[in-house]
Amino acid sequence: MRSIAILVLIILSLSFVYTGCKQGEEVVDKSEEMHEEAKQEFDATISEKVAPEVWDLIQTENYKLRWKMWPGRQNIYVNPIAFQAIENKDSEFPIGSIIVQEKLTNEDSVKMVRVAYRIGGDDATNGWFGADYSPGGTDFEINDSVQNLKP
Repeated sequence: MRSIAILVLIILSLSFVYTGCKQGEEVVDKSEEMHEEAKQEFDATISEKVAPEVWDLIQTENYKLRWKMWPGRQNIYVNPIAFQAIENKDSEFPIGSIIVQEKLTNEDSVKMVRVAYRIGGDDATNGWFGADYSPGGTDFEINDSVQNLKP
């Protein structure tokens, strides 16, 4: 009789464990689903939020005075991280590299500033963020074609 009671307790314990594990799997599945939804919503708006911050960053850095020009190229400034990758002939720019290209009018005034910033993380763009800014930075357009830039 005692062995039957122990067997029943073992069976009940295993059924509780199985039920708990099954519920845990459902919670994990739902959590992963919610994470993917949030990630998609985040990705849809991140560029619009990052663009003004990037403009402020290159202005704070005073890229025209403090950064070097990309050797052999005109009107393209690179931050020290990108410049080192160019000098070292690295196979790719490291995260943190910023490249600023000024598009000029026929009168040599700036008509557009194109920025490429290697922020990492996004497989679709190989980790690059890109935007085209008006000369004062007040207007911008996200540039999704900025990717796979090489030193």
